[in-house]
Amino acid sequence: MGTGAIRNRSSAALRIGSLAAIAMGATLGLARPAEATTTRVYTLGAMNRFILDDTNRWLYPHIITKYGNLFYVELFGSSPSRSTSAPTSNRQSASTYTLDIADTVPVQQTAGGGAIIGLTDDIFLSLHLSDYEDPTVPQMLAWLASTSGNDPRGFPWIPDVAPESPQSANRKLDMFLAYNLQDMVQLGLQLSYGSSSYSRNPNDNDPDVVADLQGNVESRKSDSIGTSAFSFLLSGGLAIGDAATIDAGLGMTFHSLKYRPNERGDLIDGGGGIEFQADVRAMIGVTEWWEVVPALSLRTRNLKAADLANYGNGLTYNNAETGREDYFITDAALSQLIFDMGVAGHFKPTDGIHFWGAVGFEILNVTQKFEHLIAETPDNGNTRTDQNLEYYRDAYAYSAVPYFRLAVEARVFSWLDFRGGVVKYMLNEKVTEDRVDDNNADFNRLNDISRDTPYFDYFIGFAAHYEGFFLDMQLDPLWFNRGPEFLSGASGSGGGNMFVNASLGYRF
Repeated sequence: MGTGAIRNRSSAALRIGSLAAIAMGATLGLARPAEATTTRVYTLGAMNRFILDDTNRWLYPHIITKYGNLFYVELFGSSPSRSTSAPTSNRQSASTYTLDIADTVPVQQTAGGGAIIGLTDDIFLSLHLSDYEDPTVPQMLAWLASTSGNDPRGFPWIPDVAPESPQSANRKLDMFLAYNLQDMVQLGLQLSYGSSSYSRNPNDNDPDVVADLQGNVESRKSDSIGTSAFSFLLSGGLAIGDAATIDAGLGMTFHSLKYRPNERGDLIDGGGGIEFQADVRAMIGVTEWWEVVPALSLRTRNLKAADLANYGNGLTYNNAETGREDYFITDAALSQLIFDMGVAGHFKPTDGIHFWGAVGFEILNVTQKFEHLIAETPDNGNTRTDQNLEYYRDAYAYSAVPYFRLAVEARVFSWLDFRGGVVKYMLNEKVTEDRVDDNNADFNRLNDISRDTPYFDYFIGFAAHYEGFFLDMQLDPLWFNRGPEFLSGASGSGGGNMFVNASLGYRF
């Protein structure tokens, strides 16, 4: 919620004077929205979904209607916060980022910045710029290469001039649009796009290249390679009565690969996929001091790719006499499901103190699978020496993991706020390994491995603010062990930094 009184563009809202309307002020942002971004979210225990903050716009784009005319810079992004834990915390030993997997989005991991502008009293625009490199498609290609026994990105038929493989989809722009309809309904839209590409036109004197293991050659042609990601997110906010709001968001991301070295389009099939996200929460003012915030989140990811050119088997990839089923094609797929349900209580005894307590559970399942479409046939001379398995499935999951979070934000001086958060996740991880070799049962595996990896962690930070300016800082928890550099002598790579994350901005 906020750290002071804010401006609200609604004259009708300013006339609300009942006790229920005071609770509504905590819910709808009639108290000043926090002048903070990703750093504030982490110092409060990564509770993005349970608090009101401009970072909410990554889940609910219409939230920018509450933050018109704001310039901000994420000095480090969320990566330092994700990779820094308290001295005795086991959070980094967990196999995945349970803490913020439903609260942040990947683009927040990098440094970035932008602005929110109120074009009119009802129309709002926000731009976010960053160096985020989306690795989704290249990671899928690397998984395909490791499973097929052949790297389809290796360009074995172009020995002299090898084009660069796509390494990521560089985020070009994140744009947010929002419309405030009669101070009752807010509508929002986020559009994001990223891409990276490589192209080369051949010279007239480029030599022919070897096309397959049989020594056939073909003329040198153009290369066109690239990866891209496009996403949209729709959201809406609705006021219910005088003391409650509901926020909902629904979005999709489309990953794609263009892979035509030497104008070959039959080397990799697919290479992309779709991500889906859905979020809903309610902020319900119960009394002047209390509100309740239930939240639901769903994330899915499905990616597929196929290696159509396994040169290791001695077959040509463009053999017109055989069909796809006659090759040693490798189909690889990755799927992910995340579901998080929680509820938080927000206690605000005065304008200068906010306290949150949240409890919930989280479900995650990640499956990687590859399959060779036909088995080895030694009697026909078709055998693989570099890859024995015909089928492989590796699944990682945790189910109904309960978690607890506590956070406080308190005014220390008129220009300084203290923030702190503690979390506890009762995590139990399960790994399933399923491997099949049709010709050698010694390679077969079917194992389930479970292990308990619960963890505790804490976060501490400060926010300095003066009129429209604000600076949020997250303390390095190890700093309490080291102390100031002039006392401990710790500096540079030895870890003498006092802060692991910071955000600054100006509201105008």
